[in-house]
Amino acid sequence: MTTIVEERARHGLSRTEYIGLASLVTATIAISIDTILPAFEEIEAEYGLGPDTLSVSLSITAFFIALGIGTLLWGPLADRFGRKPVMFVSLGAILVGALFSSFAPSFELFLVGRVFWGIAAAGPRTIMLAITRDCYEGDAMSRIMSLTLAVFLIVPIIAPAIGEGLLLIGSWKLTTLSAAVLTVVGAAWFSRIEETLRPEDVLPLQVGRVARAAKAVLSTRSTLLLTIASMMTYGAFFPWLGSSPTLITDIYGFDAEFALIFGGNALLMAAGILLVEKLVRRYSTFPIVQAQIVTLMVVSLIYIGVAISFDGVPPFWLWFVLTTLLLAVNSSSSPLLQSVAMEPMGAIAGTAASVSGSIIFVGGAILGSIIDGFITNTVTPFGVGFAIYGVVIALTVAAARPHVKTAS
Repeated sequence: MTTIVEERARHGLSRTEYIGLASLVTATIAISIDTILPAFEEIEAEYGLGPDTLSVSLSITAFFIALGIGTLLWGPLADRFGRKPVMFVSLGAILVGALFSSFAPSFELFLVGRVFWGIAAAGPRTIMLAITRDCYEGDAMSRIMSLTLAVFLIVPIIAPAIGEGLLLIGSWKLTTLSAAVLTVVGAAWFSRIEETLRPEDVLPLQVGRVARAAKAVLSTRSTLLLTIASMMTYGAFFPWLGSSPTLITDIYGFDAEFALIFGGNALLMAAGILLVEKLVRRYSTFPIVQAQIVTLMVVSLIYIGVAISFDGVPPFWLWFVLTTLLLAVNSSSSPLLQSVAMEPMGAIAGTAASVSGSIIFVGGAILGSIIDGFITNTVTPFGVGFAIYGVVIALTVAAARPHVKTAS
């Protein structure tokens, strides 16, 4: 087990400072997505997007597809050239993407900027994970990862509020430029860290290594099926990011309250994730996953029935409760599915996780965009998406069950 003294010698920071740094640089993903959500109408007005044209929600889909592609890029580069130089390149690329998106003269170029930005945004998370693996192991690594992951439960709560505040003092460009500011701060702080990749651990750039991991993911039945199931959970979740302004602002008319409603939903989702984490400590993973799937199916059917009975627009409080239940159950099941999916991968788990993550992000974004396209003046498609993708989740998990060992 690596000692605390060795940990400091390896990356040069105290554990507390390291957690703070890891949290800040990985928060660039959440800031890049959630801060612009309140600015959808302003961006549409800027580029003259009407109801029959491309929607700003497409920029969320494009970002996530690019994020999935970038997941395959930064890991091998960091293994070949070192953690520090590749981190600075990825942060610099985020800065370029944010600036380009902020001042793009057309919506098409805005999307180009978002794609570049998404590829770049995969870097900090991937590289910080590599550094954490370099310096920690066992329980220590689990604690570091858990504390860093907690940021993703906090940032979505405050990011839309930050976006709303920026819109009060300036144009929508401030919401995208805020990510540029965070990136500069992150780069300055990251300069304090020491290189953690030892010379003897440098790996050559080999397409074959990624190809072998991809083959293992696609040929291992339980891994493939659970990766598909996790991809479906993302496909059901992404319309919330892409169409939450439409659902909250356009359909229900809560423009000024958007940040409060979105943040409240994120807070309740976080509570659900923490509850499931405690349940997994007491019970094995697969029974929890199965219970989540049953709950997801039942709630999605209730959601659809309620939506249809109110001509697609049920009372807000009822819609909010059902939506939060769907999102909480869905979001808490995805990490469990991914964790079990990686169990058979053994020594190639790191690269296999990158391949699986790329499939999940890209496939989920495409599936989510399909549902996005139907959400205009009714909330019904949101529930239909959960029901359809939920059926696929149930079938793939059931097929994988005999091939997965129950976690103890």
